[in-house]
Amino acid sequence: MIRAALLAAAGLTLMGAIAPVPRAADRRVVDTVTVGDPASDALHGYAGHDDHVRMVDGHPARVARGWMRYALTTFDDTDVTIACTFVGPDSGRFDLVVEDSLIATRHVAAGTGAPIVIEMLVPFAVTKGKATISVLLRGRNGSTPPLRELRTIQDHNEVPLPPGVAR
Repeated sequence: MIRAALLAAAGLTLMGAIAPVPRAADRRVVDTVTVGDPASDALHGYAGHDDHVRMVDGHPARVARGWMRYALTTFDDTDVTIACTFVGPDSGRFDLVVEDSLIATRHVAAGTGAPIVIEMLVPFAVTKGKATISVLLRGRNGSTPPLRELRTIQDHNEVPLPPGVAR
């Protein structure tokens, strides 16, 4: 608890046992996939292998022994953070692959059922100049934990215009 308070004071967040991602004052969610929702899956170019949707607390979540892939919108000029929301009591290990680059391998321990959000910073070189990125989660030595939501988050780095200049 003390560690979380110290991180918050420094402008950082603690995501379970995962290392924190620095938080800017003006972060924004750029795109969100509601996993397992047919309209959201279609809008985000869902593809998968050896995966299935199951209900967790009355809402869909996707589990993959193979992989699941989505296309998410980003801004082409700032770092991208991928936020995964996992639900249910199941544990699992997964790889996060963005634009064919392995970004992270993470383990989600069996939980109390409360959603677990894991944020992973993607190196800018992977997403620079791209307005859409391919985000893939693949099971590692078993299934991924049940994924409910996937988001791209970026800092708002808009340069202010000089006084008197309208947008």
